[in-house]
Amino acid sequence: MKKTPYSSLADINITNLVDVIMVLLIVFMLTAPFIQAGIKVRLPRAKSTVIKETEGVMLAISEKGEVYLNNEIVPLNRLADALRNLKTAGEERVFVRADKNVPYGVVMEVVGHVKEVGIDEVGMITEMEKKK
Repeated sequence: MKKTPYSSLADINITNLVDVIMVLLIVFMLTAPFIQAGIKVRLPRAKSTVIKETEGVMLAISEKGEVYLNNEIVPLNRLADALRNLKTAGEERVFVRADKNVPYGVVMEVVGHVKEVGIDEVGMITEMEKKK
């Protein structure tokens, strides 16, 4: 009998698969902070410094007056309960992104719910004013 020079592979080489997955993971980790999907809000302009929105809860108020907590719509009467749940989970900072056409009273009502829960660190997100 003649011996064949070929043999069957019993193992699957997954090194290339792991390399591709690692590259995809790195790409997603680098691009995730730059993606602000969800609610379209036209922010008012201000001459203030920009604060980092990296740590904390994002609270958005659309032009129609809809309130979004971390990109999920929340009825205003249930906002305090939702914030209490986040506070018990360890969140101590809230960033408010309100559309520039939302009445001041609505924004203050939302901030009132945040303060009612006991969260004292509330940041108002604005767009930087363009230099002339």
